[in-house]
Amino acid sequence: MTKKIFNFLLVAFLVFAAITAATFIFNRDKDKTSAIDRDTVNLVQLDTISKKIADDAQVAVISTSYGEIRAELYTKYAPDTTARFIELAQQGYYDGTYVFQLEPDIYFAAGSPERDGSLADGYNKDDESIPQELSQDLWPFKGCFISCGLSKTSFFSGTHTVFGGSRFMVTDSIDFTDEIKTELYNGKEGNTAIEDAFVEYGGIPNYSQQMTIFAQTYDGMDVIDKITSQETQEDSSIPASDIIIDSVKICTYKESLDMK
Repeated sequence: MTKKIFNFLLVAFLVFAAITAATFIFNRDKDKTSAIDRDTVNLVQLDTISKKIADDAQVAVISTSYGEIRAELYTKYAPDTTARFIELAQQGYYDGTYVFQLEPDIYFAAGSPERDGSLADGYNKDDESIPQELSQDLWPFKGCFISCGLSKTSFFSGTHTVFGGSRFMVTDSIDFTDEIKTELYNGKEGNTAIEDAFVEYGGIPNYSQQMTIFAQTYDGMDVIDKITSQETQEDSSIPASDIIIDSVKICTYKESLDMK
């Protein structure tokens, strides 16, 4: 009898393991796949950069120790990610947090209560995964906000990356040399609108359709340049000197026009 029970439990465990692994693989592939119909792509960020922004659009006014960054939040395209960002901003969570990682002239990562990017004791919402919210209308142009990836480990799937949480990245731009421009255009699939936008506005093409983009800077590109030009600690991506997010205020675009 004991042997039958053992065999039953073993079979049940193996079935559970197979289902869990299959579910992870399906969700992983689904998250990383985004069908792009290049004939219908609407590059909404270009309107944001040109300040063609609706009066009632939600924006973030981010005060840093190097100046102010203003960005339109894409609540329509990334509703869960923007909802988390807005919730934390309104709670004052970002006030006094750090830019904890930067790749010179490429991007910086911010929103950590610790200089090294770790979480404050007792705060675990950052461990909660928000499914990726990819859109063919959003691309990693200069000044976009991207949800940070987090490494998570499970028994069945090993270490993989999930997205969501409090921390975020802001992109600067690679140097679009003639060689990179040629490579970019050789990879096009029908039209050049996306490639033209990368060349004109800057960005990081190899991040395309890989992570959730939830906002776009329209004021403060120079502040992004200042931050990403700072030095890092030796053999580290941690800034050599503290770069602080003083506050993040959420308001409508119309309201932001009256803010000094």
